Amino acid sequence: MIVTIKGTLTHKMPDEIVIETGGLGYACNISINTYDQLPKPGDEVSLLTYFHVTENSQSLFAFTNETERELFIMLIGVSGIGPKTAIVLLSAVSPSEFKKRLIAGEVSMLTALPGIGPKTARRIIVELKDKFVKLSVDDLPREDSDVKPEISDAYDALLALGFQMKDIRNAIITVQNNGKEIDTEEIIKQALVKLR
Repeated sequence: MIVTIKGTLTHKMPDEIVIETGGLGYACNISINTYDQLPKPGDEVSLLTYFHVTENSQSLFAFTNETERELFIMLIGVSGIGPKTAIVLLSAVSPSEFKKRLIAGEVSMLTALPGIGPKTARRIIVELKDKFVKLSVDDLPREDSDVKPEISDAYDALLALGFQMKDIRNAIITVQNNGKEIDTEEIIKQALVKLR
């Protein structure tokens, strides 16, 4: 597996670059986000890579940071999403914004992209949402021993009802600040009042 590449950037286009190293030129597919962070041709560059191999092709994909590479690997793990489509998705917005929109379940953001219909958009959201929730340090911890089970259960129930994570977190924090010990059902009831 080729995981990094370091060499001279010889060609630079919005969707593809060529890096020369050890007497060979490597064509790498890139996103717009990576393109924007690259130096000018002729400069040295070091990038993270993902080597994609199928029966009919071999392609190298390059990224300036680990977040984008991780998102790419998650996306190609979704049924019906190939590496080219994943790069198009990652070119639409920044990785952090992409993650936020997926967590929020924004189907319209995905269907606005070429080759993504409503079914595929929903599949991406369903398959990746939980992974993003677990990865996100800004969100309410879901498996942390410091979080009371009734809060975690209420959080999961509200998430299942389709509310956005940020709104749920704010509602639960407000309910907690009342200072009373309450059970899961009461947390959900009070949070729903804040959410509606």
